[in-house]
Amino acid sequence: MNLNQYIKRYMQTRTAAFYFALIVSVLAVVAGIIACAGLSAYGTAWPALACVAVGFAAFLVLSLLGLDNAGAAAMGILTLTGFVCLIVGEYSHFFNTIQNQAMTGFDIASVEGLMLLVVCVVLYVVCAIALNVCAWLRLKKKTGTA
Repeated sequence: MNLNQYIKRYMQTRTAAFYFALIVSVLAVVAGIIACAGLSAYGTAWPALACVAVGFAAFLVLSLLGLDNAGAAAMGILTLTGFVCLIVGEYSHFFNTIQNQAMTGFDIASVEGLMLLVVCVVLYVVCAIALNVCAWLRLKKKTGTA
């Protein structure tokens, strides 16, 4: 069996939930890249990217070893960890900016990078929840249906 046949057989034995988990995992990595690129001027965003990158690698390795549900769970946990790292790395800048505005007049539109932070936070939370749900679903087809 060559590599082409192995990959074709591997892809045929996975359910739609596996492909959904794979797409959500890629979306989490994209959110990490966006956060790291866009928010690096305001704080430390690279640990969030590192968490989702390690999670994606764990998802791929565990899936190739036949532990698809464990891979989705690992990616979900590391995406949630990336979310926490993003909040911890970025909160001081945004908290101080909003605190300074409270004294002079509050204008949410003038806080640079806040909308990007909100988008990244929402993406991380949605991806973590979706991957947690996928960890409980059947990601491999039953042996007789392939």
